[in-house]
Amino acid sequence: MKGRQRLRVVEDDPEIRYLLSAILAGDGREILAADSGREARPHLEKGDLDLVVLDLILPDVDGRSLLTEMRSRPQTAAVQVMVVTARGGPEARQDCYGLGADAFVEKPFDPDELVADVSARLERAAAARASASVDPLTGLLNKVGLEATRGAAGPYALALIEIDDLGERAEAVGWDRVERLVAEVARTLRATVDGRSALGRIGGGDFVLVRDGSDADAMSALASESLDAVRGVSSEELELRAGALTATIGVVGAAAGESLDDALDAARRRIFQARASSGDQVVADDSHAAHVRRRILVAEDDEISASILVHKLKKEGFDIMRFDNGEKAVEAALAQPPDLVILDVKMPGLDGFEVLDRLRKDARFAQTSIVMLTSMGQEADVVRGFGLGADDYILKPFSPVELTARIRRLLQRGRSPKAI
Repeated sequence: MKGRQRLRVVEDDPEIRYLLSAILAGDGREILAADSGREARPHLEKGDLDLVVLDLILPDVDGRSLLTEMRSRPQTAAVQVMVVTARGGPEARQDCYGLGADAFVEKPFDPDELVADVSARLERAAAARASASVDPLTGLLNKVGLEATRGAAGPYALALIEIDDLGERAEAVGWDRVERLVAEVARTLRATVDGRSALGRIGGGDFVLVRDGSDADAMSALASESLDAVRGVSSEELELRAGALTATIGVVGAAAGESLDDALDAARRRIFQARASSGDQVVADDSHAAHVRRRILVAEDDEISASILVHKLKKEGFDIMRFDNGEKAVEAALAQPPDLVILDVKMPGLDGFEVLDRLRKDARFAQTSIVMLTSMGQEADVVRGFGLGADDYILKPFSPVELTARIRRLLQRGRSPKAI
């Protein structure tokens, strides 16, 4: 491996901190040790790290908060994080993986195993850097690559291209066949854009155009050309004729310093608003926005899971009512019925299944979408949830982006008439 590797050890026990610093040291490695969140934050915020060994129990902060902060910043989102803690058990493990940990090691640990694991992770990270900015399916930039195009972080324009109904096509014919269609769309968009904008794919059938400058009109024009190009894609294998494939494109102008994630969120909101009436169009303003903001009730007693979820949903433009007690959640829902409900199962007062049952027995909630968000993934639990009337059952750890997409789908389509 080339270059010096920087490792940050965040551990308040002086003996363990010394042990970790000693066994992880080696040629080409720099070990930075800290005994608190306050001491660790300057290096964690800077982001010039290859791996962080993080204790959960620190004198001034819960280590999960540091992990959440790292994963929320582009400069540290991809840094390897190994949690080494005495706070063991399946719930702590699931929590950390859900927040973005790459490994979870319980104390006491085997020093040789830990060193071997860290070395292997650093080797893989070094080997992956060369291709870290490229989407392997299409050869376009991925999200990391798009971030790198931002350079001086001045104002920029962004267009998010979402292929319409791609999930339904994948369910019907299989993702392996749809992937070939996605690759063909990528080739078509590359030819259409022809260097006039950075072009990337961030997953599924979602493509992104990014160009410096605040000229959103020029980006809208390029987005319209891109939409015409998508409409012209055909696929014999999927019996898809030219004109049968469509996309909805959200265009936004981003201010200097605005993150790519924030711009993407704004573009997604415009796409969602446009699809409420019809897709297959470019939307560059909020004229499709509903006058009434959709209200979501969140019943979740874990503070970190709740804060991540509420923060994401508020950024998406929803009004949020959050409760950490099942009984209080029922009272609030019956007093002011929301547009959608998200329920954890393990809660004080009433558990999520009891809340679900009570709401479904009220006629006002016959058409309200209710989502279970829980770590209880046994077959009997899932069957019980759907049997009581849940519209979706999502396991922790969860992806906030995927959860938001599911919520928008439920709000847009409503409950199935066949729902129990």
